[in-house]
This record gives sequence, structure tokens and C-alpha cells, in this order.
Amino acid sequence: MKNVKIGLWVILLLLVGIFFYQNKDFFMAGQSLYYGLPFFKVHHTPELPIAILFLFTFLIGLLGAYFCSLSNRFKSKKTIKNLHGAATSQLEEISALIKEVESLRSGSSATHTDAKEADAGSKI
Repeated sequence: MKNVKIGLWVILLLLVGIFFYQNKDFFMAGQSLYYGLPFFKVHHTPELPIAILFLFTFLIGLLGAYFCSLSNRFKSKKTIKNLHGAATSQLEEISALIKEVESLRSGSSATHTDAKEADAGSKI
């Protein structure tokens, strides 16, 4: 399955590369952006290739997704920590119960052996 995923990623990257190569005239063409606020003058950016604008937009989206998922990561880490603590305490409790069962078994087997010896002595 791992090799299939790697193969699919390679194919996807090749297709994206071919797309950009075949359309490099469009992506290398310069474009100037401007923005104007009602109380300020209009600002123009320097002329940048469209590929840089696409990359900038992609990075802004990537950062937005990262920051939106940050709180979920912290919640998940806290949940994992709590569950790990609960599992550790349950394992300690299980080991204590196992020791108790073993001590009861060894005590009952000694009592059981004493009872057999008493029965054997009374038959004589």
C-alpha cells in the first residue's frame, strides 16, 4: 500500500509539472495587483509573475488550515495524555489483582494440602 501511495504522488506531481510547463507563458506573465480602501489612496503591487501569486495564495490557505487545526491537535494531545494515564493506572491495578489472586491460590493450596494430611491422619 505504501508503494501505491508513493506511485500516486509521483504521478500527480508529474501531471502538475506537465501542466505548469505547458502553460509557462501564462504563469510567467506579470500581473500587478491593487487595492484601495475608502479613506486611503490606491496601492499597487510591483508586477509579479502569476505563478508567485498562485504560490502566495496557496501558502496563505495552508497557514490558515494549520492554525484552524491547532486547537484540535492540543485537544487530541490532552485526550491521549489522559487515556495513557488511565491505561497506566488500570495496568497497575491489574498487576495488583494478579498478585492478590496468586497469593490466595498459594494460601488455599497450602490449606488444601494441610486438609489432605489431616484426612490421611484420621484414616489411620
